[in-house]
Amino acid sequence: MRIAIADDSREDSDHLSRELMNCLKEMGYDQEAPEVYESGEKLLAVFSPGQYDLIFLDIYMDKLTGIETAREIRQKDPVVRIAFITSSNEHAAESYEVKADYYLLKPYNTAAVRNMLHNIDLTKYERERYLVFPDDSKFRLHDILYTEYCNHKVVIHLADGSEHGVWTSQAETEKLLCSRGEFAVCTKGIIVNLEAIVSIEEDAVRLKNGAFVPNSRGRRAELKQLHAEYLFRNLRARG
Repeated sequence: MRIAIADDSREDSDHLSRELMNCLKEMGYDQEAPEVYESGEKLLAVFSPGQYDLIFLDIYMDKLTGIETAREIRQKDPVVRIAFITSSNEHAAESYEVKADYYLLKPYNTAAVRNMLHNIDLTKYERERYLVFPDDSKFRLHDILYTEYCNHKVVIHLADGSEHGVWTSQAETEKLLCSRGEFAVCTKGIIVNLEAIVSIEEDAVRLKNGAFVPNSRGRRAELKQLHAEYLFRNLRARG
């Protein structure tokens, strides 16, 4: 999960970052440290749709407030989760305007952060995440079964039976998909969604739609290990 924090108090943002890391680890997520910005302007300067899954915004920042920053974010990304952090609840009505997911009041402790993460329902949100491919097409991770590379083109095979071709390299596709811990290469040129795997057989992988994709002998053991780790992470996340 990719998380950003925008807060002009470094002490507060560092505190939230530590609490998030501890709580998410406790919940079974393999989490990287949130990216921290000291203002809404600095966050917006680099922000792009799909860049983050969850963004924390301090409402009382100098210049651009958290509410104003959220409005700018919502114009570009309608699905990213937004949580406001503040010492007062007087802006609750404005938070509904930008479809905020939570309102975290300062000072907060581990219990408050843990409660927020459970209320946001991360398990459900995992199924809503999407990837943006080089041609700007967007697909939910849950909907991608596997990708297949041939002649400088990657074909994305989707759960509804449709396909989408993207002119890109296999290396770039592996970088986009496999770095997330939810996809793995099962043979040269084919990347499979670990969630979609029903069974890993002698020379093929059976997917939840009934399709079979090749599985090379040299990658079989690694794929089984990655699939087992994926299942374990999701089991822990569901509590």
